Amino acid sequence: MSILLGAAMAAALASGQDVTAQRVAPRGGYARSCTEAYTNRGRLYADCRDMRGQIRGTSIELARCGDEEINNDNGLLVCGRFRGDYEDRQPGRPGNGGGWGSGNGDGGWGGGRSSIIVYEDSNYRGASREFTSEDRNLGNTPFNDRISSIRVRGRWEICTDAQFGGRCRIIDGDARNLNSTGFNDNISSLRPVRGGGRY
Repeated sequence: MSILLGAAMAAALASGQDVTAQRVAPRGGYARSCTEAYTNRGRLYADCRDMRGQIRGTSIELARCGDEEINNDNGLLVCGRFRGDYEDRQPGRPGNGGGWGSGNGDGGWGGGRSSIIVYEDSNYRGASREFTSEDRNLGNTPFNDRISSIRVRGRWEICTDAQFGGRCRIIDGDARNLNSTGFNDNISSLRPVRGGGRY
């Protein structure tokens, strides 16, 4: 498989094709324990199962792999001696199916403080940023109207306009895809919820 992958990339380079624009995931041993694999801008992204059976979002730079076979090493994409990166920053809890609630009220992942990580793409991928306090105007960040998935600990209020205006919603669990919520690429302010009610 690694020979086939290397030959395909070499042929693409020789013909002048843009390898970074490749969208179909290359073959490799990772496919036996990883799903949702795709490539974007020269990186392979996949959701890979670790030794405990939990799913981790991970990616690896294809140019670093050359003709080495890409495999899953305990939830992380690797090739040869090169190791990829985790995309979810989450030390062991798989994301839930994409709704707003975690189902158990804990909001989910990480340590003991209230926090939210926003992602530019669905499935906890793309550029990301963690917030531990309110941001009244995401227009001052690269994430204004560009958030497509969220990981939450605690309860947070998200709003479509700056200064907590427009439509707002309180969330207490991860959302891997905001497409069906009306908030995809439509969040301009966010803040933790104090106590049991609104902010």
